[in-house]
Amino acid sequence: MRTLLRRTAQAGTALLLAAGALTLTGGSAQAATYDGSDPASLGCGGTTSTVQSAALYDPGFGSHLGTVELRYNSGCRITWARITLDYSQFDCGNASAGKACAQAKVVRNSDGRSYGCTVYPGNRSCYTPAVNDAGVTSYAEGFTDTAGGIKYTRTGSY
Repeated sequence: MRTLLRRTAQAGTALLLAAGALTLTGGSAQAATYDGSDPASLGCGGTTSTVQSAALYDPGFGSHLGTVELRYNSGCRITWARITLDYSQFDCGNASAGKACAQAKVVRNSDGRSYGCTVYPGNRSCYTPAVNDAGVTSYAEGFTDTAGGIKYTRTGSY
């Protein structure tokens, strides 16, 4: 009788462990599906906030050009980058303009997965698709092309 009880208990424990592993795996797989998603259309609960930011400066002229932010949503556990310029982007991104449009990029540290966005003429900002940030860290970077050359900045990781 004791042997039967012991084996039943062992089988029950094994089933509980297997069910727990499936639940944990399912959560991770679901979070990974957020890679490349539009953070504005996901409908995540939780809180969205700027967790890191960095200023874009043109040291040649001593002027502030804009801000790059690393945004985070606690409901979906995702991050994305947003760049906001202090001015509307003027002619850029083509051979006649002779300069690149401002850009932002989010990068996941664990595997280098990244997504970017471009601020097109007439606009002041853009945001990138999201990366899964569950259990890992990411950072944002921003680029703008000025008369003094390409200016780059990067946020801290979160």
